[in-house]
Amino acid sequence: MAKPRITIVGLGLIGNSIGLALTQGKRNYEVVGHDKDNKAAGQSRKIKAVDKTEWNLISACEGADLVILALPAIAIRDTMIALASELKPGCVVMDTASVKAPVQRWADEFLTDQNPFIGTNPIVAVYEAGGDAARADMFQKATWAICPAPTTAESAVKTAADLAERLGATPLFLDSIEHDSMLAAVEHLPALAGMAVFSNAVGAPSWQESRRLAGGQFEATTQLLATDPTVFSNTIIENQEQVLRWIDTYMDNLTAWRNLIVQGDSEAIDKAFSTAMTLRDIWLRGRETGRWEDADAAPTKPSMLMTMMGFGRMAERRQEEQRREEKQRESDIRP
Repeated sequence: MAKPRITIVGLGLIGNSIGLALTQGKRNYEVVGHDKDNKAAGQSRKIKAVDKTEWNLISACEGADLVILALPAIAIRDTMIALASELKPGCVVMDTASVKAPVQRWADEFLTDQNPFIGTNPIVAVYEAGGDAARADMFQKATWAICPAPTTAESAVKTAADLAERLGATPLFLDSIEHDSMLAAVEHLPALAGMAVFSNAVGAPSWQESRRLAGGQFEATTQLLATDPTVFSNTIIENQEQVLRWIDTYMDNLTAWRNLIVQGDSEAIDKAFSTAMTLRDIWLRGRETGRWEDADAAPTKPSMLMTMMGFGRMAERRQEEQRREEKQRESDIRP
């Protein structure tokens, strides 16, 4: 009797890390890998992230019980189209892209009811891209977002949750749109802000001299999350509405900081920095330990920081504007 098969499509950082974790210890399944880059496939075999690789996508997924699309969103649509009629009945399909709503739409459009889909996103504290940075313990104490749709089969949700826990992660169940809004705030916006800071510096006439003064702070701020600009730009566009909302909020936040500086209010600035540093330390401890309940019980709340900066009133105005826009859109589509 053939062993159950798990196929990983995309052998980069996430795909190889999943493979390395799955191939540890005793098991009763085989792990097959596929990547259109022969070099990447060869590296996966070398580090034993997979039992074998298949150059042909269909061959790699033939007979699979679980197919993990460890691909950027830009590559998932065409992959789903190619696989739609080739998977065996009951094979679960899951992805690991950083946007979920568009991927769910593609799954609803191209995959059949015989192959339940579940959207997921493992959250890792690694900036490096590529399979060379993969580790078997990559997901230990990490959060693994799982985003079922109302119609998602229970078997697919259980498969994703079991996989996350086997790899040492903690499942976090979210609506796909809720997930995309949160990722826009904590991943997409920071990357855009870093690029804006970099463009601001290198576009100045003083860059020839100021670049020599740029140290660790500048490097950390301008660390980009994607080495492939096409992948990053596609992700931002796919999550356009959520990213734009967070850009607007960020601009309001910068305005609040600017006002404090204009006012010369050193006491307010000091308190804001101190509060932000405390909140950041709490977040880092939560990420390191996986014990987020400690952060929830902290006496210092983000709302205190916003209030210190006078940001609350601007945020309320922004939210009211968004509510008016949503009501307008609803009235526009009513017959």
